[in-house]
Amino acid sequence: MPIPNLRKPKYLSHSSLSLWEKDREEFFIRHLAPTKAPKLPQENFMSIGSAFDAYAKSSLHEAIFGAGADPQFGFEAIFEEQVEPHNRDWAREHGKYVFDSYVHTGAYAELLATLLRSREAPRFEFTVTDVVGERVPVTGKPDCRFVHECGVHVILDWKVKGYCSKYGASPSKNYALCRDGYDAIALGIGKTKKNPEGRQSSSHGKQHKNYVPHNHRGLTIHGGYMEDSNAEHADQLALYGWLLGEVPGDESVVLCIDEIVSKYMGEGQKPLLRVANHRARVRRDYQLKLLDRAVQCWDAIETGHIFTDLSRADSDERCEILSGMSVGLASDGTSRENFFNEIVRPPFRK
Repeated sequence: MPIPNLRKPKYLSHSSLSLWEKDREEFFIRHLAPTKAPKLPQENFMSIGSAFDAYAKSSLHEAIFGAGADPQFGFEAIFEEQVEPHNRDWAREHGKYVFDSYVHTGAYAELLATLLRSREAPRFEFTVTDVVGERVPVTGKPDCRFVHECGVHVILDWKVKGYCSKYGASPSKNYALCRDGYDAIALGIGKTKKNPEGRQSSSHGKQHKNYVPHNHRGLTIHGGYMEDSNAEHADQLALYGWLLGEVPGDESVVLCIDEIVSKYMGEGQKPLLRVANHRARVRRDYQLKLLDRAVQCWDAIETGHIFTDLSRADSDERCEILSGMSVGLASDGTSRENFFNEIVRPPFRK
C-alpha cells in the first residue's frame, strides 16, 4: 500500500518520465511529496523557445487557415499563454529574431509549402492528454502533426538550443540539411585573407557526414533512426505521436525536428543561428521499450513503491524522510527559489 498523503500526478509527460529515470529523489519532491514544491519562475532561456513557437505557429496557422480563423492561434494568445509576464519584453524581441533567422534559412517557406499540400488539415496543438498503453495517462504539447502528400504521417517539433549560453550549441548528428540564419557578407563576419568578403559557417548548405538519404514511401528521410541521433527527441516525439493517435510501435511515422542552434557572439550581442533539419523514424522495439518505461513508472506511482532499486520497506522509509524534509522546509518559510535546491541537495541526500 502507498504511504499516506502522497500526491499522485494526474499524468506523465516526457519531462517527468525523463526526470523519473535520471533522478528519482527529485521526481519525488516535484511530483509526489505531500508538500508541493513551489513552481519556479520561467527562466529566459526557457521563454525563447516559447516565444519563437508563438511567432512560427501563429504565422503558419494564418497562412494555412486565414487570419482570425481561430483566435487561440493568434500570436498574442499563444505568446501570453506560453511566456510568463516577467519575460515578455525580452522574449518578444529575441523570439522575433529567432523566427526571422528561421525564415532566412528557407526552412519556414519549405515547411509552409509542405503543410499546404498535407492530405489532412495540419494540427497545431497546445496541450493534449490521453491514455497510452491502455493505462498510463500522458500529456504533452506537440507543435504540429500533418499527413505528407505521399501519405506518411509526420510529427514535427521545433527546438531552440543554446540561445542564452556562452558556449552555444551544435546540431544533433545525422541532419538532412543545415543552413545559416544569417548573411555573412552583410554582417561582415568570417573574413580572411583568402575570403575577404566573409563566409558562412562550415556546415551551411550541407548534410551531416553520416546522413543517409532513404526513400520512405515517397518521402526522403534519414536511413537511420531518430534515437541514434538524439534519444531525447525520439522519446518526446514518439509520445507526442501516440497522443495524436499514432500506434505505439508503428515505424511508418516520421519525426521531424527543426533545430535552431546558436553561436555565442559576445556579451550583449544576439547569437548567430543555424537551422538543422532532421527527418527520421523510430524503431518499433525502441518505441515498445519506451512504452514499457512509462508503464513501469506509472506502476511504481500507483503502488507507492517509488524507489524500485530498494526493498519496499526501504523505499517507504526514504519517502517518509523526503516528505518530512519538504514539510519542514516549507514551514520554515524557505523562499520559492531556494525551496527545491535545499531539499534535493546535500546534506539531505544520503
